[in-house]
Amino acid sequence: MLAGFSSGCATIASGTDQNVSFDSEPEGATVRVAGKIIGQTPVSSRLDKKNDQTVSFEMEGYRTVSKSLATKTDPWFFGNIIFGGLFGSTTDFATGAIYEYSPDQYFVTLPPVDSAGVLDKKQSIERFVVVTYSELRSAAATSRPTDDESFSSLLAALDIDANRTDDVNQLARTLLDNPNPVDGANAVTARF
Repeated sequence: MLAGFSSGCATIASGTDQNVSFDSEPEGATVRVAGKIIGQTPVSSRLDKKNDQTVSFEMEGYRTVSKSLATKTDPWFFGNIIFGGLFGSTTDFATGAIYEYSPDQYFVTLPPVDSAGVLDKKQSIERFVVVTYSELRSAAATSRPTDDESFSSLLAALDIDANRTDDVNQLARTLLDNPNPVDGANAVTARF
């Protein structure tokens, strides 16, 4: 067992690559990670775990949007510190297994070239839903979702009166029926 830890706990347990998903509005944008084309949205790809990588979304007629791929330390790495010592930790660091992508899903709204980067109402709502999705779903699962600030902000953006119980419940069901943030954002803007 000690031999496994000395080989790199995160390398063995989590691997040196990870599946990451990319989507955009509109779909069909070319996705590049560290300059290499991954495909067109929506697309998922197994990426080598590396720190300080950038993803860009490119589409003719739209401005290119670039983001850093956020990473955090894989919890398995700490098994090396406790059990495997320096050698296993060095292995994880060298292979990139020390990192994991968090989040592992990215969604962007591409602004048209002639729009000066101004989002329309639908795009703004979709962006808000994707960014706050976990909070919105948590609030939707409660008996009083309108007590949550994010949920109340979404109601206001959708011009839904918080006292209209049927509309509030329908919005909550829409969020709970769609576990994926992008699907949930699309469902919310399609329904409301």
